[in-house]
Amino acid sequence: MQKGYFKAAWNDIKQSEGWLGKMFLLGLLSLIPIFGQVVLFGYAYGWLRDIAWGVETPLPPRIFGNEDGQLYRRGLIVFVINTVFCLIAPGVVEGVFSVMAGRGLDTVSGAVFGGTGHVLSGNISGLFSLLILVIASLFYLVAAARASIYGRLGPGFQLSRLWAMMRHDTKGLVRVVCVGVALTVCMGAILGGFALGMGVVVAALTALGVWGSGGMASALAVMLFALAAMMVCLVALVVLSAASAFITIMTVRAMGYWVQQFDVPAWRGQDDPMPFEMASGQAQR
Repeated sequence: MQKGYFKAAWNDIKQSEGWLGKMFLLGLLSLIPIFGQVVLFGYAYGWLRDIAWGVETPLPPRIFGNEDGQLYRRGLIVFVINTVFCLIAPGVVEGVFSVMAGRGLDTVSGAVFGGTGHVLSGNISGLFSLLILVIASLFYLVAAARASIYGRLGPGFQLSRLWAMMRHDTKGLVRVVCVGVALTVCMGAILGGFALGMGVVVAALTALGVWGSGGMASALAVMLFALAAMMVCLVALVVLSAASAFITIMTVRAMGYWVQQFDVPAWRGQDDPMPFEMASGQAQR
């Protein structure tokens, strides 16, 4: 197990020429539904594929370069895998949990602890959702990596192969996922803080009577505030989208270093045992 996946990924990113500009461009592209995500995934997982094969390269100089001719195909494959593992599967699991256990948990907690019990039930449900998110991310990253390396959708849904890789180095994989989730949570906290700050400003101006004073001054104040708020929100959107793209690139690159330990150049067909499985089988003999 190699240590310092994110440190290695960060070094690769910061040593790439024009990396910050690429993050902003990828972030803006990601705002385009589906197409933007396909391009981002295709770009990121193409870079993962390089390092998984042991090829150390900086960030590809052109986002739409499509040097291997697989940018959009790879991105679409990862988009499908992401949708299944991070949206559909967690939604189904949480829905079943809510129906089968959630109501019972809320009823029992309410009966035992009263009003506090309902809050406790909500906290438990929140922790369960976070756990599902982490587990889904584990499967998604391994599935997307396998599919990107093989260039096909099928390898991403071979659960037995995914599970074998996850068991081989669970600690390293969990570290990659947890750091990625932590970065995402931090970005969400920043977004929440920004929204709260905007709310405080609006409340303060309302308390001071800026909106209700009437006349030209009030109308001008409303117009100026709306314009300023629009500009601030636009800047925040651009910055946060770039941060989101950075987290994606960083996490995927770190995942590439994790996959590197599986001796990708020695992989055969998608149904064949992986090198570490063959080595383990020979050792048992």
